Amino acid sequence: MYEFLRNIDIATWIPIVISVISLIYTIIRNYYSNKRLKRAEKINEENRHKDILIQNLLSDQNIRASIIPYFNIVLEDNKIKNEKNSLILEIGFINIGKESATNIQLSPKFPDEGLQGYIYSEGYPKKVYYINEYLSQYYATTREKVTFKVKVDLKNGEKINDFLRFKIKYSDLIGNEYEQEFRCGFYMLDCIGIGYNLNNTSYKPILLKK
Repeated sequence: MYEFLRNIDIATWIPIVISVISLIYTIIRNYYSNKRLKRAEKINEENRHKDILIQNLLSDQNIRASIIPYFNIVLEDNKIKNEKNSLILEIGFINIGKESATNIQLSPKFPDEGLQGYIYSEGYPKKVYYINEYLSQYYATTREKVTFKVKVDLKNGEKINDFLRFKIKYSDLIGNEYEQEFRCGFYMLDCIGIGYNLNNTSYKPILLKK
């Protein structure tokens, strides 16, 4: 056997070995190349799927933005009435969105407290505010106003400077449901009389259900 191997021409084996190595290298290279190609195709497919989802989301948001009602609070000093030991405040909000709002309702913070659960005070936690007159209407086209009245009882000679918060719920024309919060202030002081504070906020609507 040794004599046989010794008599083999090394020059003959070198091309064979090189061919085998080249073949093995080609097989390995093709294997990893195909693996990278499949991975790239999978990533591209995932990216295409993400792009479709993003486009659908943007389309949905654009549609919703074009039909979403949006309210802004409306306060007028002459809508505050001083009746004996009570103040009655008329609070309004106007639809400044592009489309109509339906099923408008006050959203109670404390549902178990009846008419006292809709308005809550920032400055007087123990002060009771309750609904004196509910919403003037339950539907608002664009630029249409909805009002309601709140009553608070005061002790003899009591002065007050307070901020209130309340929320409403409503739907757009395709059934999406929103909630929007408002903050407003008012005062009854000897030095400046009775009126609404200019510091008020109409927060952005929040989508509850679609």
